[in-house]
Amino acid sequence: MLIPSCRRTVRSLPALALALAVALPAAPVAAQPALEVGIRIGVILPEVPADAEYDWQKAVAFGAEHGAILGQEEHVFNAQILGVDFDVLFETASGPAAAVAAAERLLIERGVFGIIGGYELTEAIALGTWAQARGVPFLNVGVQSDLLRNDMCFATTFHLEPSAAMYLDAIAGWYVRAGFRRWYIITADDDEGDALGERLRWALEERHFGVTEVGQTILTSETDTGADLVSAIERSRADLVVLLIDGADQLRLLADLEVAGLDLNMEVAAFPYPETQTRAFFFASREAAPNLGTNHRATSWEATIDAYGGREYNARYRLRWDGEPMDSVAWAAFHGVKTLFEAAFFGGSVAGEDVLAYLTAATSVFDLHKGIAVTFRSWDHQMRQSLFLVKISDEAEMAFNLGLLVGELPAIYMPGTDPLERLDQLGDMENRSTCQF
Repeated sequence: MLIPSCRRTVRSLPALALALAVALPAAPVAAQPALEVGIRIGVILPEVPADAEYDWQKAVAFGAEHGAILGQEEHVFNAQILGVDFDVLFETASGPAAAVAAAERLLIERGVFGIIGGYELTEAIALGTWAQARGVPFLNVGVQSDLLRNDMCFATTFHLEPSAAMYLDAIAGWYVRAGFRRWYIITADDDEGDALGERLRWALEERHFGVTEVGQTILTSETDTGADLVSAIERSRADLVVLLIDGADQLRLLADLEVAGLDLNMEVAAFPYPETQTRAFFFASREAAPNLGTNHRATSWEATIDAYGGREYNARYRLRWDGEPMDSVAWAAFHGVKTLFEAAFFGGSVAGEDVLAYLTAATSVFDLHKGIAVTFRSWDHQMRQSLFLVKISDEAEMAFNLGLLVGELPAIYMPGTDPLERLDQLGDMENRSTCQF
């Protein structure tokens, strides 16, 4: 049986945000408006989990640190050429209270103008609440939950990490276009599992046609993930199984299904939590299920991208970190540093209101090495961007060759279309948003 290892429940989060808002001073801390004072960015890194047994459980912390350090080093060099004093200052924290305390130290004691972080939902909400009270820009680079873009959104929070809705729209787009019409959906038994399942069904009903949900399983501690589940999938005549569960459960379920005799040619798609986009997880997936565990994966970045300047960018990262491929986590941390640096430098100020104005301006564009300059959406501060489809190699021995890039969505350069409109094919449009700044 599969016992869910991490319940991502969100029922208590509004109360958490309210408590933090009451505890923080209402008045924002004034920042120095002139660049002569220097550009200082704060990065709050995740701790390596104390109970981590496997490399993939540590990969998020390592990738975030390495990406942010490369961003620091490259932009310190650029800033020196431009005659600007620049630095990135680091704190490590685990849990919402520790994250807020770290942000406060970075702001008050070390003079940063903005914060990068967010690797757990409760931490991201706590930092968003703190940033709103302080009038400080907060860039979320690790939490995908749509809750942060809707009922728990904040005017001073911006999302470089793609939203859950964007990933689900991309998954729907790829598999529907590939002819998969009979979907069996497996969700976690918690609020997040419910939300992911509901959003995926909306995408299939409103944005795609011809797909039938032929079965559903909600995982609990009592769920038989062996022969009974295989039999249910086979009776449904599904051509695609979708796993809306966390990384640890994905590995266990893939292994159970393969041992229990699920058709080894069955296509299995899984929700791409940050840890599941790492090479360490790819290795673990292949080891757990040599056939079912080498299916396609949605990612926000891929280390083998050979376009849009990606080859040189990936190569710089590998050179800096002894051949380590740049996974999505490192990509997000690097571009978090890049985004806040550019907002301060090109906006000409590190004052909170000025940086926020620059980030929200429709004329402010950012290069994510994805082939087109992108912007933040006005209604929820989600950064528009394309996503990638990666196939896990069943034979590669080196980490760099483990992911095979096979697709990108949306096709931003399709003739006769507006790239902005195409990017907005992924994620929630304003008419679905419940965010109120």
